[in-house]
Amino acid sequence: METFIVYIDDKQYALQQLVPMLPEKEALSSPANWILVGCPPRLNRHTGRWLTQAAQKKWRHEWTRDTTAEIIDLLEKTGNIVSTQVAQGALVLLTQQIKRKVGAARVIDARRPKLAVNMDPVTHEQPQEKSSWVVPGGVMAIGAAIVLASE
Repeated sequence: METFIVYIDDKQYALQQLVPMLPEKEALSSPANWILVGCPPRLNRHTGRWLTQAAQKKWRHEWTRDTTAEIIDLLEKTGNIVSTQVAQGALVLLTQQIKRKVGAARVIDARRPKLAVNMDPVTHEQPQEKSSWVVPGGVMAIGAAIVLASE
């Protein structure tokens, strides 16, 4: 049985990445083991200040459950075994931990690329490109202020 580890931070983007990988309904294929790892967005410091650690953990689990529900239904319809997990800490270490548990697995990074953000790798082999679009927030704010002042 083949195992896939999929990192998800956006449901629609993940569906666009995963649907082409699924076999056709007519094709008889052996079921696969899918481990969906939810990567919830970080809470800002003001929100995190007022929520307890237990409430933050509960929110992360609910976010992962809501985000992966449609993907789980799609994968289970084709006879696959699906489990979910919430990302905690460094993704490279989480990938290594999951691989130790399940053995050999294919890792799929289905996280939506974001402008001006260098995302953490999910494996040591994953190539990381430094974004040339990374601009400090202060520079962007000054630029926006200049544009508004000139109008």
